[in-house]
Amino acid sequence: MFRLIWLRLLIVAASVALANIVVFGQTSPKGTFKIESETKSGDDGTVSDFVVSTSDPKTRELLHQHGDITGANYHISPDEKWIYDEARYGHRMCGGQIFTRAEGLKFKSVESKFDDAVWRFFAKQEGIARDQIPYFESEEGIIDFVAWSPDSARVLVDLRVGDIGGERTRGVYEWYLYFNTQMEKFEITDYLRRLNKDAWKRWKNFDDKFVFPAAMSAESIAELTPSAELKKRYEDADRRLNESYQQTLAKIDKDQQTNLRDDQRRWLKTRDAGAKFYKESGGHSTPEQRYWQYMLDSTEAQLRHLEVDWKLTTEDQ
Repeated sequence: MFRLIWLRLLIVAASVALANIVVFGQTSPKGTFKIESETKSGDDGTVSDFVVSTSDPKTRELLHQHGDITGANYHISPDEKWIYDEARYGHRMCGGQIFTRAEGLKFKSVESKFDDAVWRFFAKQEGIARDQIPYFESEEGIIDFVAWSPDSARVLVDLRVGDIGGERTRGVYEWYLYFNTQMEKFEITDYLRRLNKDAWKRWKNFDDKFVFPAAMSAESIAELTPSAELKKRYEDADRRLNESYQQTLAKIDKDQQTNLRDDQRRWLKTRDAGAKFYKESGGHSTPEQRYWQYMLDSTEAQLRHLEVDWKLTTEDQ
C-alpha cells in the first residue's frame, strides 16, 4: 500500500506543477534550504527543480530538470551535503540520482548513469548475466530510497525486479545496497548480505502471512549516538506517530480505516522483526544503540508515511 499511495502522490504533485511552483514538502534537515519545482508555460512540459535558501528565497540554484511525467522525490542528507533524487518513471520503473554539494546552494550530479551502475552492481554481486535482468532490456526495475545514515556517509536503497532470466517466478524484493558518499562507490555490509539472502524468498512469498525483517536504518561509519538519547528521541517520535494515527483515523471512512489499521499492523510486525535483526547484526559493542536507532528510524518513516501518503486520502473526503 505504501508504494501504491506514493504513485498517487506523484500524480497529484505533477498535475499541480503544471500550473505553478510546487514545494515538494522537504526542507533540509538544518532548515537552511528547501527544494521547489517550477513549470513555465512554453517549456514543453519541462520541470525545473531549484535549491532555494529559506532565509533569502531570491537565492536559488538549479538542481535538476526533467519531464513533467517523471515524479521526483528528494531526500536530503543530515549534513545537507548530499541529495538523493528518487525518480518515478512509470509502472515498474523507478530509479535514482545522487547530487553532491559544490559551493553555496550549488549541487552537481555524482553518477550520471546511477540506475545502470546500481543494476550492474547487483548483477555482479549475484552472479547474474547482465542480459538476464529486465532493466537492461526494457528498463523495468525499481530502486527505492530507504534511508540516510545519521553521519551522511551512506545512503541505503533497495531493489525490486522480477522476470529475471525470463522466468516470471524469479525475482528479488528488497535487495539492499549502500552508496558510500565518502568513497563514492557502492557497497554491501555483512548486515545487508544477511538481509539479501532472503530477497529471493521475499519475491516468492510476498504475502501478509510472511514477516521478513526490513532495513530501515543505514549503518553509520562514525560512532553511534548514545542509546539513552536514541531511546528518548524514539519515544517522542512514537508519541507523534500515535497522535497522527488517531487524527488520520478520524478523517477517513470505515473501509479506509480498515486499510489503515491493516497497514499499521503490518508495519509493527515488520518493525519488531527488523529491530531485532538490526540489533543482532552489528557485533557485541553497540546492540542497544542499533536497536533504538532502528526503532527511531522506522517510526519516523511511518510518521512520514501517515503525514504524506495518507494525507491524500483524507483530502479526498
